[in-house]
Amino acid sequence: MPATDPADGEVVEARVIRVAGPSATVDSGAGEWEAAFTPRLPGGPAVAGDMVSVERRGDTGFIRAVLPRQTLLSRGEFSARNRARPLVANADMLMVVAAAADPPFRPRFIDRYLVAGELGGLTCSLVITKTDLPHDEALIARAAEVYGDIGYDVVQGTTTDPAFIARIRADIGDRTAALCGHSGVGKSSITRALTGVDRAVGDVSHRAGQGRHTTSDPRLVPMPDGGAVVDTAGVRTFYLPPMDAADLAEGFPEIARAAAGCRFRGCRHDGDAGCAVPGHVTPGRLDSYRRLLSSL
Repeated sequence: MPATDPADGEVVEARVIRVAGPSATVDSGAGEWEAAFTPRLPGGPAVAGDMVSVERRGDTGFIRAVLPRQTLLSRGEFSARNRARPLVANADMLMVVAAAADPPFRPRFIDRYLVAGELGGLTCSLVITKTDLPHDEALIARAAEVYGDIGYDVVQGTTTDPAFIARIRADIGDRTAALCGHSGVGKSSITRALTGVDRAVGDVSHRAGQGRHTTSDPRLVPMPDGGAVVDTAGVRTFYLPPMDAADLAEGFPEIARAAAGCRFRGCRHDGDAGCAVPGHVTPGRLDSYRRLLSSL
């Protein structure tokens, strides 16, 4: 990307930092500026992390096209389950952030994000926060063991602990990581600690037992020494994007590995004869898979 501001009328590639209605904040390598979307945007809609083609016009610009994506994290829509909504483009990593307590730790919610990340081509990991609060230590220890055995990196700690933040920073390196999960689990606190940029941080709603929505739109925030994070909005429910049974099985890496031993092609791993999956997958993860399978 160019190191100087593009000239008036020049078309350049830029990275989308944040989308806000009919325009976006973009960075072409010489600082951030605003650009409006053109109607019927090819490759769109654009999301944080997208690379776009932008024509500079004075102090603003016009986004002409969304360039091909390397990865894409998407979710389903409640009102249209057959439609995917893009959330973050071109991130290298998905860090699913979950609290040990307040809000409660929910493995099935984590599994939904991990499936979306796997299918979107991202390297996935689990970050467990609020370990200083009273919580079910056996549950968290077992979850860390299960996800670690699958192959996911698991980091535990508190957002006020410099060593915990340093571990997350080291894991990201010079890559871009999307931080996702319930509201109130500490995503914005992690973003602030990693970048120095203060994002809205809210309390957990004790009536609902879940966090308040404090970050309304994904925003890509560079880190001082390279790499970046995308702080996404906390959600109460995460719907998977449209997929079939084969896609879902690929979203569970341990099921995909065990499925090579199934007797029949097209096995759905839902009590099928000759299925090799039971015994190679923990009961909790297999139950999570089968619940998602029944909802497809």
